[in-house]
Amino acid sequence: MSTAIIPEAYAQKVARLTSGWQQGAGQLRLAKSTISNLFRYEPRGAAARRISLRDFNSVLALDPAARTVEVEGLTTYETVVRHCLAQGFLPLVAPELKHITVGGATVGIGIESTCFRYGFVHDGLVEADVLLPAGKIVTARADNEYADLFDALPNSYGTLGYILRAKIKLHAALPYVHVHVTPFANVAAYLDALRAATQAADLAFVEGLFFEDGRFFLMTGRFVDQVPHRDDIVRKHVFYRLVERRRDIYLTTFDYIFRYDPDWFWNVPETGPYNVFRRLAPESWRNSAFYTKYVATKNKLLGSIGIRDEGVEPLIQDWEVPWRHAEELVRFCMTEVPLEGRPWAAVPIKAPHQPTLYPIKPNELYFNLGCYCQVRRPPNREPYYYTKIMDQKCFELDGIKMLYSSSFLGEAEFDALYNGAGYRTLKAKYDAAGDAQTLYKKVALAPG
Repeated sequence: MSTAIIPEAYAQKVARLTSGWQQGAGQLRLAKSTISNLFRYEPRGAAARRISLRDFNSVLALDPAARTVEVEGLTTYETVVRHCLAQGFLPLVAPELKHITVGGATVGIGIESTCFRYGFVHDGLVEADVLLPAGKIVTARADNEYADLFDALPNSYGTLGYILRAKIKLHAALPYVHVHVTPFANVAAYLDALRAATQAADLAFVEGLFFEDGRFFLMTGRFVDQVPHRDDIVRKHVFYRLVERRRDIYLTTFDYIFRYDPDWFWNVPETGPYNVFRRLAPESWRNSAFYTKYVATKNKLLGSIGIRDEGVEPLIQDWEVPWRHAEELVRFCMTEVPLEGRPWAAVPIKAPHQPTLYPIKPNELYFNLGCYCQVRRPPNREPYYYTKIMDQKCFELDGIKMLYSSSFLGEAEFDALYNGAGYRTLKAKYDAAGDAQTLYKKVALAPG
C-alpha cells in the first residue's frame, strides 16, 4: 500500500480484513450498509460469497494545502461533502444522491454539474487502495506499477477489485450557490447557450432540464458568500419545479449538491398524501435511500398479493454523445419517449483523460442526457422498449452509455464498445481465478 501515513483506525480495519480473509468457492459480492445505486431492471443471480466492507465508511484526512481528502471506499458523498464544506472545499465532482459512495462512483461512472470543468468522478482520483478479488491489497496510482489497474478502475464496477481507500482532489467552495435559470423555447438556441456556458470562467456549475412540450431550462451556478433568502427544497419546494417557476434560486451549497435527493429526482409523486409527507416527514426520511427502500417494500407487498402493473417500466439511464450529435439525440428523445410531464436532465462533460474501459475522447465536449423515472410501455411492444431504442440511438450517434443501469447488448457488441479485449487482459492479471464476476455478466441482461 501507500507509503503515506495511514490513520491507525483504517490500518486496523485493513488488518482485520486481511487476517480474516478466506478463499472459497463462488464469486464475491459486496455487502455494505448503504443502499445500492445500481438499477438493474431484473434480479441478478446471487453470489456464493459476500464480503463485508461496511466498516470502511469514514473520512480519514483532509489536506487544505494539497486540496485533497482521503476517505474510505464506502464513505457516502453526504459524509464527504459535510466534512469538506466545513473547511471550505468540495470534491471536484460530487454526485447528487447522498448515499452514493466514493468507491462506487469511482469504479462506476459518476457525473454532476461540474463535469464541464473537471470531467468525471474518477478524474479527481489521485490514488486508491484496491482489494483485489483474491484478497491482496495494492495501491494504484497513475505513476506506479499498478497504473494499468488505476486506469481501468472507472467502469469496472468492482469486477477488478474494491476500493478501500481513495485520495481525491478538492476545489474551493463557499457556503451558498446562486442558481440562475434561463428559459428557451428552441432546442438549437438552448444547446448553443449550454455550450457557451461551459466557457464562462466564473461559473462553478452548468446543467439543464427540458420537457417534451418544448420548454428548455439552462441552469448556471455560482458560489456566493451571502444570499437574499434561502429556498427550502426539503420541506417546501421540489427543486425541478422551482426551475420552471423562478429565474433565480438560492440554496446552501450542501442543498445544491444534493438538490435532486429529497425527491429522488422526480420519482416522489406530486399528490396530496406525498405533499404532506414532504412537509412533515422526519428529515431522515427525505432522501433517496429511504424512498428506494419504501418502493422496494411496497412493490414486494403488492406483488405478494398479485398486484403488478406490467405496463410500467423503469427508464433510469444516462447516455453521452459528442456535442455535434446533441440536437439529434434531444429531438429523438422528445419525439419517441413520452415522460408525461417529467423532465430530461442534461449535463455537459469534458474529460481530461480516457479511462481504459470507458471510451470517452479526452478534451472533447460531450452531451449527457439522463432520465430517472418510470414510464408506461407502449401497447404490444417488447419489455424495456424505450431503454432499447434510446441505447440504439446513442450508439448510432457515436455515444456511450453508463452501466449503473441495465444494458441489453450482446457480448460481442458490448466488448466492441467497452474495450472487451483490454478488459480480459486486466481480468487475467488481477483476477486470474475468476473470484469476481465479469463486467458483462454484472451489468448486462440478455438481448431480446
